[in-house]
Amino acid sequence: MKLTKLFTVLAGLTLSCAANAVVLTTSTGSNLVTDYSGTGLVSFDLDLADFSGSTLNFVLEEADLQGPLAFNALVRNLAGADLSRFTFSLQGISFTGAPGSVTPSFGTVGRIDASPFAAGISFGRPEYAEFQFGNVLGGGQDWLLATSGLRAGDSFSITASVPEPSTAALLLPMLCMAGLMAARRRKQD
Repeated sequence: MKLTKLFTVLAGLTLSCAANAVVLTTSTGSNLVTDYSGTGLVSFDLDLADFSGSTLNFVLEEADLQGPLAFNALVRNLAGADLSRFTFSLQGISFTGAPGSVTPSFGTVGRIDASPFAAGISFGRPEYAEFQFGNVLGGGQDWLLATSGLRAGDSFSITASVPEPSTAALLLPMLCMAGLMAARRRKQD
């Protein structure tokens, strides 16, 4: 009898300690992701070793459905290349409320474009180190994800990407160089 009560108490404790937070199930892409998500919070570090896209897949737990989820991320530019634009795209969940903050380490934010399913950051001065999306280390405002209409067990994904420069943006420096070379040749002749 005492053994049965002990197992009942242990089972109750185990169930009460079960995962009650949003869970990162998988991530795709070559960039390292470190998950810090918890109850009511989607949070991660994304280390951009290259500028290929990364998709993070999450599953909601019951405790995450009490209100909007806070969302923040620390994005590190390990490639060290000129990061001029960055986007987070959502599938299966949406942004709600006013946009949160974006805090670059060395660059400047030129413009933030936010829609229910995407947030794009255009840097006025390129970021070569890292930036905070939301309140990662304090002093910022988290972005919010809407949970209304969702249930425990529902999944959603966040895709982080650095958009490819447009063809015109790639051709412009080459055209300028060709013009300078032609002017130089004319000057020498």
